[in-house]
Amino acid sequence: MATGQISRCHRLVEADLAGENAEVLRESEGEEASAATEEEVFGLENFEIEIVLWNAENQQ
Repeated sequence: MATGQISRCHRLVEADLAGENAEVLRESEGEEASAATEEEVFGLENFEIEIVLWNAENQQ
């Protein structure tokens, strides 16, 4: 294999790996965002439950 072919092959492999790395990063960012949203919703649900319980206790 000629040096030019090796260099071209090397660049193609680098480009492929860079693309895969970018895809993995996007997926992990999406998972983190999803997890953060779930935590926020869960926290709001718990807060709403605490308000209902507090209101029930203080109305007696």
